[in-house]
Amino acid sequence: MRIRPLTFILLLSLAGTACNRNNVKIQGLVEGGEGATLALERLDVNRTTPLDSIQVGNDGRFTFSTSLEQPELFILNDGSGSIINLLLAPGDCVSVTTSKGSFGSGYQVEGSQESERIRMLVEHLDSTRLLLDSLQRIAASITDEESPKMDSLRSTYAGAIISQKRFTISYLVEHMSSLSSVYALYQKYDETNMVMGQEHNLQYFKSVADSLEITHPNSSLTRSLRADIQQREADFIQQEKMNALMELADEASGILDLTINDRDGKEISLSSFNGKVVLVVFWASGNQESINALLRMRSTYNKYHPNGFEIYAISLDNSKFQWMNAVDFNEFDWINVSELSYPESRAALLYNVSSIPSTYLINREGDIVARDLYGRTLETWLDNLL
Repeated sequence: MRIRPLTFILLLSLAGTACNRNNVKIQGLVEGGEGATLALERLDVNRTTPLDSIQVGNDGRFTFSTSLEQPELFILNDGSGSIINLLLAPGDCVSVTTSKGSFGSGYQVEGSQESERIRMLVEHLDSTRLLLDSLQRIAASITDEESPKMDSLRSTYAGAIISQKRFTISYLVEHMSSLSSVYALYQKYDETNMVMGQEHNLQYFKSVADSLEITHPNSSLTRSLRADIQQREADFIQQEKMNALMELADEASGILDLTINDRDGKEISLSSFNGKVVLVVFWASGNQESINALLRMRSTYNKYHPNGFEIYAISLDNSKFQWMNAVDFNEFDWINVSELSYPESRAALLYNVSSIPSTYLINREGDIVARDLYGRTLETWLDNLL
């Protein structure tokens, strides 16, 4: 995005204007955004609070003012899903320059070093997201899961994830006493997957919290971070208990029986397929990756079904229409069931499903013998079991 020199110089001069000690001023320019509505929101660790909204002037300019006692995270929201993140302290007077077409991805900010750091974090993660999305599209076009090209894609994908995580950890180490580290801790690839979301990453959350309790002891972000750490620790402990129960259940009964309704409301029990080899598949109509996995599974099903192979496909949906539309459109002819209770799924909890697609292979004796098998690997198992 090109910023007109005169406009940028004007914004710089405005940014240099003194602000009241306990107030912050956010002013800027949205090129091509005349008449659009902007919202200002306060961002906490896990929630946002609306503060104000204004209409962008005919010249593309806008101004927000709000009082502030401690540094806080803010969001400028254009109402279409694009946001600009700012980390402001009392007395800050900042200028933001962007355009309607690249509101949250191509902007400049002056007058706040912390906001510039967050812009850099956003820019780096956006670059990683673009790479991951590109790799996923390429992978979806490859039908052979075992091809060398697919192996190369997996390696590149994993490398991008590792690179992003190393970047984030490096940032945290260098800026441990900065509130911008709180933002870095909670960055996400998408709605559900955090860059630092694994249990072993909790050490970085604790290190940042320890440091901020010295440098910013009165900040609401510091307090919220500590409270969230305690909740995460409790969640991880609960998950460990659930995993232990799952292991005991496997040892006691082999199969974890399920009874779920099909499209006609008929109860279909997993145990009713004793004597057959069954692949339990967790998927969702709104998850293209899991649909692609099922599409590639049709040839395997047609090949081995006459010999005693069955697929018990559990859709993690809450809309029967969307579930049935996906089943019919993609011609999934195996056993299709759904609790229609997503995200509250007893079946997913019982089988400890953390991502989809997920598969569990059950032998003729009702024992779970393998999980997450696809393509030729799955067929090799079926050759030995049938």
